[in-house]
Amino acid sequence: MNKVTSKYFHTNDSAKLHYLESGEGQTIIMLPGAGFSAEIFKYQMDEFSKKYRVISLDKRGHGKSQKVEYGYRVSRFAKDLYDLLGFLKLDSVYVISHSLGASSVYDYIDLFGTDKISKLVIVDEPAALLINPAWSNEERQNYGAIYDASTLHNLTNQFINDNSQELIQNIVNMMTTKLATAEQKNFIVQCMDIEGHSAAKLYFNNICQDFRDVFRKIDIPALLITGKASLHPWQSHKWISEQISGSKLELFGEDEGGNHFPFVENPIKFNNIVSSFLYTEREIK
Repeated sequence: MNKVTSKYFHTNDSAKLHYLESGEGQTIIMLPGAGFSAEIFKYQMDEFSKKYRVISLDKRGHGKSQKVEYGYRVSRFAKDLYDLLGFLKLDSVYVISHSLGASSVYDYIDLFGTDKISKLVIVDEPAALLINPAWSNEERQNYGAIYDASTLHNLTNQFINDNSQELIQNIVNMMTTKLATAEQKNFIVQCMDIEGHSAAKLYFNNICQDFRDVFRKIDIPALLITGKASLHPWQSHKWISEQISGSKLELFGEDEGGNHFPFVENPIKFNNIVSSFLYTEREIK
């Protein structure tokens, strides 16, 4: 196993962000979901650093990054990714993105295009999480809309309350399969590292996004991964795969860790699928 080192850089709005780095070669950038630190990709850093240079980012307000009072928006996180690539002078990276990490990439591609990204892995992040009452049930499934306005406010307000630790445990229980071990759940809980008021703003902003028009802009090899037992309808990733020309879709069954954290519940299968995609997928740009 390669040594993992902690490094820092500053964004253009003066936030000091932390990232973990290990290995050498082609660079893989790993972007965790909302609330979760760079440590969440531990099993992927261990594996992929054998062949690649792997970087896992602590988003602003997460993990060892600065707990700034501003910028808890998906668009700002997209700019933070842009700043990281500029700081490292990278222009052809592989990106593995989970949950809000993926929506940050959607926003990044909308703003900056795909010139600096050569391959993209998307893990369990639909196009539009907030329900439009005018949508049919099929449209809600396709877009991944699971929150109405009341549910959205109820969730985000809970992050500010004193029972935030109970909320985190409930979220992890909801986002893991029935077969998840206590050790796996505890690991995910320990990786949840963000202040409550920041989480409230970030979750609210992310749930209110609508990226349905972005996917046809993705002109690079893309792999989508979701689970049959995910809180997000698996059909939402089938819909996304139909929007991205030449993309691949992998579904994990519930007995394979197929909820929101397949890379924690079933890292061997996850790593094998991603390794095959990164190694064999031919550049199309």
